[in-house]
Amino acid sequence: MILKLLLYASFSFIFLSFLSVYWKFIRSSKRIYDTLQSQGIPSEPFVPIVGQLSELRRRREQGQLLEYHQELTKKHGLIYLFWLGPYSRLVIQEPDLIADVVGRTSAQNYMKPVDLGLRLKPIIGIHNLFVSNGTEHERARKMLNPAFHFTNLRSMVSIMTYQTQKSIDTLLESSSAINLAIEFNNLTLSIIASSAFGKSFETMTNAREIVVHGFTEVLSAISYR
Repeated sequence: MILKLLLYASFSFIFLSFLSVYWKFIRSSKRIYDTLQSQGIPSEPFVPIVGQLSELRRRREQGQLLEYHQELTKKHGLIYLFWLGPYSRLVIQEPDLIADVVGRTSAQNYMKPVDLGLRLKPIIGIHNLFVSNGTEHERARKMLNPAFHFTNLRSMVSIMTYQTQKSIDTLLESSSAINLAIEFNNLTLSIIASSAFGKSFETMTNAREIVVHGFTEVLSAISYR
């Protein structure tokens, strides 16, 4: 009798666990897949729980993430769906649609991925324009608007030009293969740091390398987690 009860309890636990996983991950993901497919959105094959995670990891280890997304763009076009494990990722590269997503009038219609906030929280927190939603997003946007006024941006053109030219000269001197994704990150950080700290940033010994290395290490640690 006790053995039967244990068997029933085990089967019930397994069944409820499977049902929970199905309801939380598989069912919702399949509904997204079916809905977007019915609207004509191309997609990578729907593989429950796993998705394209193994291929993404393999490409990442080979330093070919950018090439992988380029291949998906050639295969599906400028709009497509792929799966990061159980989570769907809708890639949009149409300028008009991007403007609608990031524009002020439609921002409230879009929610940022929950895992984006979890990944970036150790670096920038969650109360900011990049990961916030709704009224908090609107508040952060209003606070930042003055900093991006045309007059302020125009004053940064010389810094952008100078840092970009330095990066180009460095790339031209290199005879080995380079990772452009890393180079663009470095360039962006250099422009931001120079704009924030002024010319004194350039006179500090290895200032650029210190900032870039520190930021890259933090991103790598978060990705590893």
